[in-house]
Amino acid sequence: MNCYSQEQLVQKFLDDKKKRSWIMRMLLVLDQLGNVLFWNGSQDETISSHIGRRIKGGRAYFPEKILCNILKRFESNHCHKSLGE
Repeated sequence: MNCYSQEQLVQKFLDDKKKRSWIMRMLLVLDQLGNVLFWNGSQDETISSHIGRRIKGGRAYFPEKILCNILKRFESNHCHKSLGE
C-alpha cells in the first residue's frame, strides 16, 4: 500500500497535470470507470492494463484479445505497454 504525505500527493497531482491534458485525464477516468463497470476490475487500472494482465496470465477471452488487436493499430503492443496503468 502506498502511503503518501499530503505534499507528495499535491506534487503527484501537479506532475500529472503537466504530463496530461485535461481531456486526456478525463479519458483516463472513463477508461478506469469502464474497467470497474464492465470487467469488475480495480478503479486504479485501465481496461487495457486489465486485459494485458489476463493475456499474460493466459486467462483472456477471445473478445478481449480482439480488443487488444484493435488497439495495436493505434499503438504497437498497447495492452502489454499499459500494464500497471
